[in-house]
Amino acid sequence: MILLPATFTLAQSVRTMNENFGGLLYKDSTTLHPAGLALTAACGFALLFVRRQYTVWPFIILACFVSSAQRLVVVNLDFNLIRLLVLFGMMRLVMRSEYHGIRWGWLDFTIMAFALTKTIVYTALHGTSSAFIYQSGQVFDAIGGYLLMRCFLRSPKDIITTILGFALVSVPLAGAFLIENLTGRNLFAALGGVPPVTAIREGRLRCQGAFSHPITAGCFWAASLPLIAALWWQPRSLMRYAAVIGSFCAVAIVLLTSSSTPVMGVLAGMFAAGMFLVRHWVRWVFFAACGLTVGLHLSMNMPVWHLISRITITRGNTGYHRYMLIDSAIRNFNEWAALGTKSTAHWFWGGQDVTNQFVIEAIRGGLATLVLFVLTIGLAFFAVGRTWRAAGKQRPMVILAWALGVSLFVHTVNFIGVSYFGQITFLWYLHLALIASLYEFARSRQRNIKQVPARRQPSRPNSRPAPVAPVRSVTE
Repeated sequence: MILLPATFTLAQSVRTMNENFGGLLYKDSTTLHPAGLALTAACGFALLFVRRQYTVWPFIILACFVSSAQRLVVVNLDFNLIRLLVLFGMMRLVMRSEYHGIRWGWLDFTIMAFALTKTIVYTALHGTSSAFIYQSGQVFDAIGGYLLMRCFLRSPKDIITTILGFALVSVPLAGAFLIENLTGRNLFAALGGVPPVTAIREGRLRCQGAFSHPITAGCFWAASLPLIAALWWQPRSLMRYAAVIGSFCAVAIVLLTSSSTPVMGVLAGMFAAGMFLVRHWVRWVFFAACGLTVGLHLSMNMPVWHLISRITITRGNTGYHRYMLIDSAIRNFNEWAALGTKSTAHWFWGGQDVTNQFVIEAIRGGLATLVLFVLTIGLAFFAVGRTWRAAGKQRPMVILAWALGVSLFVHTVNFIGVSYFGQITFLWYLHLALIASLYEFARSRQRNIKQVPARRQPSRPNSRPAPVAPVRSVTE
């Protein structure tokens, strides 16, 4: 019922969004379109009643087809449509008591500590109630969405169904991106929140669909691509069709964004996927890569992160800007280490555009927040390694765990070239929840195997061994 009064100002809201550069100035104002409102309501009620393994599908649909600019403001509290869907998810948890039976681990506690620390430091830096409200909204997106996914996704079957949702959604979305590329007009602009005319850089159209920016649209599907491709190794033939078609559509979306960071993410994913062949020696490969990096840093005239400026994937690439961000952050360590800093515009020309997730965590939350952010990534990689090793000879489970690690690696590479905002923030915490859930499933399965004592058969001459029931795959 709280959504109904907003419908009386829909026309004015949509017009305001389109006039303000495609929704860039939507903050602190209710901006809703009837179609976006209807889709949110449909996804919300579907979330309440669908089977648990399909609960992430409404989030995927809303994130991919409705701009994050559409939102509802109630008493200075800003609710974008994903946040409204999180509220529906919390209602489901209470109604069905699906929060029972979750075993929390170090990754869960680190994510919560990261969000809490960032809120405290950011509020202390700005010293205003509006800063606290803003950061509380960010925490609600992070912790609320993450905890929901942890409660909803309990088994490999749930995770595979979620990935299938991405593969299915990629098909119509790739069609919309192709139409945008052919016409130069964004179909989702009719709903507001995105510019009607597609941006052009160096003569190439940068399609973005309903996403906040072409780069985040490409990074979203670059990080989803490894998981979609992993469906090929699942038992059912339907999964193979979904893997082929979904992978093709995901790559098409990445290319149509005409952005170098997502393309780098795809290449990084291909490299990480190829490492599967030497997965038992991946620790030594990591140590060798660290040694090579240190050697390059000591032997080069410029710091090793200067190599970023030399990478050119698409025309108009801003690799030098990304190098300057890292270099300036290191040089200005004393400025942001304690509580962060309010502005980076004085670091260098164009320094206010912080296109690096590591740097933005540092300037918004200081050294403590940055350390917890890096620790979160490290623990996630550790969980992936323990999961695929625990899977043993069950190949679908091993590949699923490795694909999660590949997606995590793609995110890490993306963080060097872009700071996450909009719909892709949901994807980041979803992937962390997938890793934590699959890791906990593998640990629980190992504990159950150890607790079941081996049956001792009485020794009788010329007796045949008892038949052994076939072991089913954990992903069936």
